[in-house]
This record gives sequence, C-alpha cells and structure tokens, in this order.
Amino acid sequence: MKLRKGFVSMKSFFYLLLGFAVFILSANLGLPPLWGSEGRWAVIARSMLRSGDLLSPVLGTHDYWDKPLLSYWQILPLSYINGDVSESTARFPSVVWAVVMLLLTHNLAKRWFGEQTALVSVGLLATTYFFVFWGRNAQVEMTDAAMILLFLWYFLKHKFDNRHIWVYVLGIMMALGADMKGLALYAVPIFCILLLSVMKREWSWIPPLRILVTAGLLSLAVFLALPATASIRYATWEPLHMVWRENVLRFFGLYDHKDPFYTYFVKIFYLAAPWSLVLPVAFIRCFQMARRRASQIPEALILFGAIFLFFTLSGSRRPYYLLPILPFVAILVANVLREFAIGTLGRVIQGTVRVVGVFLGLAMIASFGISLLFPQIFAVGTDTLWYASVLLALLGVIMIASTMKKYVWGMIGSVFAVWLIYMLGVIPLIAEGPNLKTQVAEVSALGRPCGFLNIDDAKIIFYLDKPYQVFYDKARALEWATRVDGVLITSSDVSDPYWECVVKGHHWQAVIPRKVPLLKDPSHSDDREKFFPRRCNNHSPFFNASFMKL
Repeated sequence: MKLRKGFVSMKSFFYLLLGFAVFILSANLGLPPLWGSEGRWAVIARSMLRSGDLLSPVLGTHDYWDKPLLSYWQILPLSYINGDVSESTARFPSVVWAVVMLLLTHNLAKRWFGEQTALVSVGLLATTYFFVFWGRNAQVEMTDAAMILLFLWYFLKHKFDNRHIWVYVLGIMMALGADMKGLALYAVPIFCILLLSVMKREWSWIPPLRILVTAGLLSLAVFLALPATASIRYATWEPLHMVWRENVLRFFGLYDHKDPFYTYFVKIFYLAAPWSLVLPVAFIRCFQMARRRASQIPEALILFGAIFLFFTLSGSRRPYYLLPILPFVAILVANVLREFAIGTLGRVIQGTVRVVGVFLGLAMIASFGISLLFPQIFAVGTDTLWYASVLLALLGVIMIASTMKKYVWGMIGSVFAVWLIYMLGVIPLIAEGPNLKTQVAEVSALGRPCGFLNIDDAKIIFYLDKPYQVFYDKARALEWATRVDGVLITSSDVSDPYWECVVKGHHWQAVIPRKVPLLKDPSHSDDREKFFPRRCNNHSPFFNASFMKL
C-alpha cells in the first residue's frame, strides 16, 4: 500500500490518478448516442443557443419549465465555442463536476484519515460504476451531487470559524445549486449539517438565529430571481409553479417515482459496485471506532447515513438520487482497504476483501469464456471484441493475484483497466451498429414531413432537428400522414393494417400510411383513397435500422 519513497511523491501520484480518471470520464464522450432524458437537456440548450433567449426553455414545440434554467446554461459555453450543441458538449459539464467530486473527496478523506486513504478514495470513486456512468451523462444529476458535496466540504472547512460570513457564502452557493436542480440543494446539506451537529454534540456549529434568517432570505432571493424573472417576462406562473411541483410534491410522494422505502437498501450495492461489496466491513470498522465515545463516530459515516436517510424518507425515490453518497462510500471503503493492506483488522476484513477480489477476478475471466462460447450474444462480433475479452481475462488473473497479495492498487488498477477497455474498445464497437442516431438519420433521409404520435422523445427530437407535428389521436395522425405523405414517429401500437413500418427503434418506430390505387366508391360520387388490411411486412429485429424501400 505504501508508496516507495523517492519513486513518486504523494502529490505526483494524486495528479497521475486524477489524470487517469479524467481520461476515463472523457474518452469517446460523444458515444454512444444520447439516451434516456439526455435529449431533454440537449434539445433545450440548443434552442437557447440558436434563439438567444436564455429564459425560455423550449422542448420541441412547447415550453418546458420542469427544470431550473442554470441546468441548461452550463451546457452553453462549450456549445457556443463548438458552434452547436453536440453529445460531447452536452455531457461535458458532468465530466467537470465529476472531477470536482474527486478533488473534494480527496480533500475530505485526507482530513479524516490521512493522505494514503485519500489517494485510495479517489481511485475507488473514479472506478465506481454509478460514478463513471453519470459522470458521462448529459443530465444534471452529477451537478447536483457535486454541489451537495461542495456545500458539505465548505461547511466542514469553516465550522469553527467565529465569523459568520461563511454562512452567507454557503447560502448563496445553495441558491445557485438549487437553480441547477432544485430545493434538494437546500434540504440535503441542511439535513446533513443538523444531523452531524446532533451526533457530534457540537451546537456551536449552528449560527445564531438572526444570522440564519438573514442568510436564508438572501439565499431564497437569489434562488427565486430566475424563475420570477421568467414568470414576469412571459406572463405565466409556470416557472414559479415548477419550484413547488418539482420539489415539494416530489419529496412528499404525491408526484411520481414511488418505489418502496427499502429500495435504497438493495440498490446501494449495485450503485456503488464493485466496492460496495466491502461496505459492510467498513461499517464494522466505523462501529469499532464509535465504541469508544459517540464523539468518535466518523463524520464520513454520519454524512453517509444522513444522505441515505434523507432520500429514504423522501416519497419519490430514484437510483441517481444517491449519487451524493458515493464519495463517502469510497472514503469508508478506502479506510478499510488501507487497513487490509497493513493487516490491522484481522481475518474477517482480510477474508471479506479477498472474497470480493476473487469474485471480481472470476467475473472478468468468465467474460472471456462467454465471448468465445456464445459470440452471438454480443451486438458486434469483431476481432477487437475478442482481444478485449482476452485482456479482461488477464485482468481477472491480476485482480485475484493482487487480492491475495494485499496489493490494493493492483485491485484498483484492474478495475481502471476494465473501464479503459470499455471506453476505448467496446463503446466504439457498439456505435458501429444500428443505434438511435443512425435510425433517425434514415427517417430524415426520406425527406418527408415528420410527426409524433403519443410520444415526445427528446432524443429523437434532437437528432431529427427539423419541424414536426404532434398528434394524440391516431385517426388525425393517419389523415395528416396521408395528406402530406409524411412519416409518423410513435410509441403506440401501430401493427394495424393501415401502416407500413419504416424503422424500428428502441421503444419507438417510424411508420407511413399504406397506399393503394384510387378506386371508385359506388356509394359516393367522388374518388376516395382506400386503406386495405395488409400485414406489416417489416420483420426486422429489435434495434434493426433497415427499412422498406418505398
């Protein structure tokens, strides 16, 4: 575990580690195409960039006030330099905030457990599944997590300061953070600070009431400035109503995402994978420390518990809400791994860590065998994929050997290498096959007017990048598509005989109306276009981008 004296300094090793993390986060940032809700931020930021109107979030054909404005603004600087919003420019702010989280994690871990634990914490966080996943995402979740961690770091740094200016600074920081995501940027830090004060019995950390009231009013004024300005400018209450709907209603469970209360007890283990497998042992270590005195309970454990409890009590629960907890998972596990390396906790900890390491190593080796025995399960079957599988197998052997020899950096390095293979090898291979971007390009290549039926998918809107119609009635959509020779994009069931499949995508498809020659209707004096029952003859598999020649 210890670094060789004269080989590399602690600071140099930290910067090297940080450089590896930045490379993992930013490699092939434009791949794969936008997914999930990423398109929402990309489309709205693009509309702001092109129109110059920064107060009006427009999603396709209508205003979209569901998220605060700063969450879109952070995409604009790099997009302006680039000339337009792209996948990379939309995702770049998350990379920046992920790096901020790594820096803050290092600082906090160094403060609590020393330099070596701090270095391991950075390595663990940078290789955690959920952290890397959301650190390359165009949504605002990584911004939210980083801002919460920034507030807690700022508080811990100034909690013994007799001056109260830091309270005002913290309030303004909370306001700006809330304009990125919402009132959770107020609620989570305040809840953490209160619980920390209670558990540590440090009432002096709480400033006088008059200071809190003044800072609170100043902070709320800064927070409400943007939605109030937008409400006045566009003569609508929707920007201010967004504050109530997206924060109060969502927290108390009257809105959506009503997962059971125990959901985070299960999901924490895959959100913080693979290092969460060592988390129970980390708790044991913390409780050993707490047996001396309550004041000795590690602050990292208290903050972990506060964030976990806050979102468990919330009526609205989504996996990415737990992103702010990942730095504390990394710090707690790093402290255990450090002690595993020097052998101070005994057989239980050593045995647990070894089991985890061997399990991860065997999983890497298994991927090699699966790629050889069942190549058809992969979307692409190239030599590059085979080479990647061989490397994974070798990394599995290294992982097992490092675990048995107590080489913590061998374990972390193996996971780093897995991420490297994925970013540089697997992602480009996936991008070569049919995907959302190529499928929408085929729709655009038809040169027909486009419409949406019962779907408002921002990802498709982003790649379509052309005017379109919106329909909520299949009959009206059919009439429009027939009249203008248009293509309809829908998530509804369009297997009825009136439609011809064009492109099948993920949870959506593009269709056109079937046409037949004009026939004379004996009951009417005019010629009418008839639609006759025929079975859709496009039997392309899921995610197949091929389309019928029209």
